Amino acid sequence: MGFVVLILPLVGVLVLLLSRVMPARSDAVTVPPTPTVVTPTVSETRVAKVARGRVPARAAVVPVRPVGHTTTGTLPTPTARGVAAWARVTYTPDAYGTQPLPSVITYTVQPGDTLSTIAAHFGLSLDAIRWSNPDIAYNPDDIYPGQVLRIPPVEGVVVEVQPGDTVQSLARTYNVPPEAITSYAANRLKPPYTLEPGTLLVIPGGTRRINVAPPRPYPGYTYMWPVRGRITQRFSARHRAWDIAAPYEAGLYAARSGRVRTVRWDDTGYGYMIIIDHGDGWNTLYAHLKGALVQPGQWVRQGDLIGRIGGTGRATGPHVHFEIRRGRVRYDPAQFLPPSP
Repeated sequence: MGFVVLILPLVGVLVLLLSRVMPARSDAVTVPPTPTVVTPTVSETRVAKVARGRVPARAAVVPVRPVGHTTTGTLPTPTARGVAAWARVTYTPDAYGTQPLPSVITYTVQPGDTLSTIAAHFGLSLDAIRWSNPDIAYNPDDIYPGQVLRIPPVEGVVVEVQPGDTVQSLARTYNVPPEAITSYAANRLKPPYTLEPGTLLVIPGGTRRINVAPPRPYPGYTYMWPVRGRITQRFSARHRAWDIAAPYEAGLYAARSGRVRTVRWDDTGYGYMIIIDHGDGWNTLYAHLKGALVQPGQWVRQGDLIGRIGGTGRATGPHVHFEIRRGRVRYDPAQFLPPSP
């Protein structure tokens, strides 16, 4: 009996020690800790709204394209030597030599591309791509899938040096000071700035201007030529109009006073077109235009500038398809126009 009294306290101590070393088994449900609530920042809130399709009315969502990342769609990221350094540099008159200075980009035209969509993709004007590619300089509407275009790295022009070219002559041609060419670091030019034929130069801010004198009215003639150019196709049973070729973007003028009746795109082959009603049953039609400078209902006088020469619709090269009509009947312009513009 005395032995039992002595052993019981020892057993109690041993049980106490074991309970601390081995956790007690329990069927109770463990409650997870209360989560910490973090108030999102303004930028995080905007991202969440964008992800759910609720973009603030004035928010501009700008996609960020990592270097070397290829996008999907009609216009993939361009590929060219040195494309890893590609970045858009906005030209300003005091930005000669601005870094970074990427190389000239080449782009292969894809089905469905237009020069306008390509220019918008690269953040350039249409003229920047047009004047950088001699094959389309005078007919920017004539591009085709598989065609390779030069894309300038800045708003300006890429030119291939020809024998006899100098910095001064190129500066005059593209309407920039010579320093715009010599100070652009990617051109790697050093005094005396001798140019080697066949090399490519970037001319920041460069562009060309089309200066075509307007046609003039002749005494005794009711109509005048709509543009100063050459006839590439005359009136015939299959072609009841004149095609008058002129440089792309040259001015187009009203052949006779009247009210603008139609300004629209025509899917039958005319492309952008203008029709002027002369008020006595006669009207004139001007087609394949780059665009119009008048609106329906507007009154124009003979010789007023109404549009620009283009090559839209079914056209081969820049020209205007010119018709003189009375009702639905089309007449040979040779019966009405003076012998020369």
